[in-house]
Amino acid sequence: MRRLFHEPLLALTILVIVGSLALFVLYPILRVFAFPSIKEYAAVLRTSRYLHAGLNSLLMVLLSTSSATLFGFLFAFGLTKTTMPLKRLLKGILILPLFSPPFMVAFSYLMMFGRNGLITYGLFGVRTNILGWHGLWLSETIAFFPVAALTMESVLQSIAPSLEYAGRNLGATGFKLFRTVTLPLATPGVAGAALLVSILVLADFGNPIMISGDFSVLATEAWLRVEGWGDVAGAAVLSSVLLIPSVIIFAFQRFWVGRRSYVTITGKIATIQAEPTKWYVRWPLFTFCAAVSVMILIVYVALVLGALVNGWGFDWSPTLKWVSSVTSEVGQLIRSLVFSMLAGAVSALFSMTAAYLVTRKRFVLRGAVDFVAILPAALPGIFLGIGYSISFTRRPVDLYGTAAIIVLAMVFWNISMGYQTGIGAMKQVSPSLGEAASNLGAGSMRIFREIEIPLLQGPFFSAFIVSFIRSITTLSVIVFLATADNSVATFTIMNLVSDGLYGKAAALTTLLLLISFVVLGAAKLLVGRKLDLFKV
Repeated sequence: MRRLFHEPLLALTILVIVGSLALFVLYPILRVFAFPSIKEYAAVLRTSRYLHAGLNSLLMVLLSTSSATLFGFLFAFGLTKTTMPLKRLLKGILILPLFSPPFMVAFSYLMMFGRNGLITYGLFGVRTNILGWHGLWLSETIAFFPVAALTMESVLQSIAPSLEYAGRNLGATGFKLFRTVTLPLATPGVAGAALLVSILVLADFGNPIMISGDFSVLATEAWLRVEGWGDVAGAAVLSSVLLIPSVIIFAFQRFWVGRRSYVTITGKIATIQAEPTKWYVRWPLFTFCAAVSVMILIVYVALVLGALVNGWGFDWSPTLKWVSSVTSEVGQLIRSLVFSMLAGAVSALFSMTAAYLVTRKRFVLRGAVDFVAILPAALPGIFLGIGYSISFTRRPVDLYGTAAIIVLAMVFWNISMGYQTGIGAMKQVSPSLGEAASNLGAGSMRIFREIEIPLLQGPFFSAFIVSFIRSITTLSVIVFLATADNSVATFTIMNLVSDGLYGKAAALTTLLLLISFVVLGAAKLLVGRKLDLFKV
């Protein structure tokens, strides 16, 4: 602490980090809990409608987490432990949903499998109702299983082939080898992936608002309390209820991944090649992965076709009117791009600075900074959105209808992603480099600027891209903050779908996707191999 008095810039940086976390993370959380009265808590929690919505949320967590984790494991196992063909293509398709709005799956499946769906009605003449729990289950499974697959892929890749050879030498083959060697060693990845997916499902707002129909969940009920009745207090109660299991799952996930150890001691890295996969394992897994990949591609086919046909479900004649009509929404697209670029840059810079301070400096609130910087990962987007709506749309801090409230919400919702990346990167940089510079008279901030930052370019750009993608595709965080003056593309898409304007919504979503891919491609060209999005 004494050194801080000799480095005013370092002291000011710590003050800004601590103050920002207190104001833009802790304060909105406390405001959400304190805003409703005890009577309002009791009234909402006694209502059977909301108790039913809570049970529905837990049911979807159980169903979607189970199916997404199973899909993810089979996909990851096929990519890492078999010799099935077209792995690079399948991996490329797998990661597509990570760069798409979370509601896009539900929207596309509504277009393909709904009452006027291209597949169900257009091809087979069957009018089915995909609205409800089954449509939501399918949408969330396809939307979130890539997260599970990528989480488990790294764990399965780390299992040395020599251990499986040893198992075979001891007489374990086929399913017995899988059950006694591979699956136990993959347990940390499976558990971590399941817990991570359950948080995403519990906090999901985009898919339920598109496809759940009368099957209400807590996230959509909180939105309806404000949209239908203007009851912000009731929405705060429901989002508070939603936060409790999310925090519990998040804490357990961090405890499991951080404390459980499944170490395999082999002396050195094995160079043994994996044994060729038996045909009766390889081809069923390939068929499964190909079928799931088709379900992913259907999402994008639906969007493109929806933007190019005159009337979805009744007039399939080609047209460009929906594409041209998007020009009226160019303001929302520009705002989405500008807000997300700004949020990505600020979030990445803030996260890397906080990671540097926590790993390299000693100050009184160091532990608190570490905790609060991670905390947004456990916050459902709709909870944070309500918190900002309550906290910053009235005096003394009135940001109602401004760009600032949208950007700030995006920034602090995403800091935990960049912060964890920064912590991991800082652990790979030897403190001796900074100590040597310090011995030569360099101050803390000069060391950070001239030594740490150049070594953190890759993690910084990874944090920027992930924050940008999450910001430009988010709906839940901004749905309570958007007005006519600051609305972004995702909010407009939700309203277009609600109005039945599927063609225009599809065209706007397609343009939003193109923007995401262009920015991602530009970043990849700029940074090259240093850019690793899947360690964030």
